[in-house]
Amino acid sequence: MIPGSARLIRKNYPTRLVDMSFFHWLTSLPSDKFEAISEFAQAKLRVFNVTPFCLYLILAWHFNWQAVSPSVVIGAAGYIAYAFFWVLVVRFSLLDVTLRRTTAAILDQALPALGMYLAGFLAGLVAWVPALGSIGSGLRFGTRYTWLSSIVGGPLMATAFYFSSDWNTIPAVAGGIVLVNVLVPLYVVALVKKLEFAKREIELRAAHFEEATKHDYLTGLLNRAGFADELEDLFMPGAESREVNAVLLLDLDGFKAINDACGHAEGDQILKVVAQSLKNCVRISDKVARLGGDEFGILLRHIVDEKNAEAMVAKMLRAIADISLPRKDLRLGASFGICVMPHPDLSTYEDVLKVADSLMYTAKAAGKNQFRTLVTSAVAC
Repeated sequence: MIPGSARLIRKNYPTRLVDMSFFHWLTSLPSDKFEAISEFAQAKLRVFNVTPFCLYLILAWHFNWQAVSPSVVIGAAGYIAYAFFWVLVVRFSLLDVTLRRTTAAILDQALPALGMYLAGFLAGLVAWVPALGSIGSGLRFGTRYTWLSSIVGGPLMATAFYFSSDWNTIPAVAGGIVLVNVLVPLYVVALVKKLEFAKREIELRAAHFEEATKHDYLTGLLNRAGFADELEDLFMPGAESREVNAVLLLDLDGFKAINDACGHAEGDQILKVVAQSLKNCVRISDKVARLGGDEFGILLRHIVDEKNAEAMVAKMLRAIADISLPRKDLRLGASFGICVMPHPDLSTYEDVLKVADSLMYTAKAAGKNQFRTLVTSAVAC
């Protein structure tokens, strides 16, 4: 221990966690994958978008509301059966995921095309369904499914219109429906992908900007905000309560004289050298910050005890003392305040900084170039 150092002793207490894994059984899907949830949503959408129309066709045929052929009723019932059956296929993962999605993409084009052929103009009310299925598959599972839907759906729809006694009487309208179902999904998916790319670019720039706001422009170290974030993580609910860490605050002794005698440019250069010296003294897992002026902060992670922290401080004091100064009559040192955690009286990072700052100024008032330490009895043991 360096002469002039002192130690204050405190106690600590344990915590308890609760396991909530039982509530896994309340979820509606057996899988924890986002893709499975998205595929299940696509299957449910298939039930709700066309099934009401199919039910109407069946009821219209049964109650003679309008002329509906038996083949149309069979097709409507078949689509309803397919929609509900596919919900079960997805729900219980009955097929390989790629085969399942590929099959669904093809059926989502083939069945509406068959419906357009069987129901004629009556099916015009759901002419948008192939496009909706293509867009949904593309956005949820990848652009390749939109291309597959367009490649399969376009020829199938065109063939259905060609052989339909209704649709072949208005080829321009039929051709327009085919183009809408082929081109609109491709355009929508491409546009969304472009927007997603732009969003990622914005997020990366925002993250870069946020990172820049947490670093000191002169030394490249963390600034006060960045250091506070690191300390705040120590008090998160998931943080290990028995993990021993130390927070050091230091204020340079003699720096003002150097700055006044040699100028701010030389003072800035000294701060850079001090910053590098402090980084050289700590491990990769530790954090060094410039909190402002000639005040620095260090977070030592996973230390053994307070003696470990004090040994690191002694190393830093020697490194600072060895820094070459522009004039021989100038001296540079540092006063440290050390808080070793966990500690029952320190429940927030603000508490830690306040106590460490007080200890630092106590060390400075006692003669400078020394430290004061606050530890717990649990650590001291």
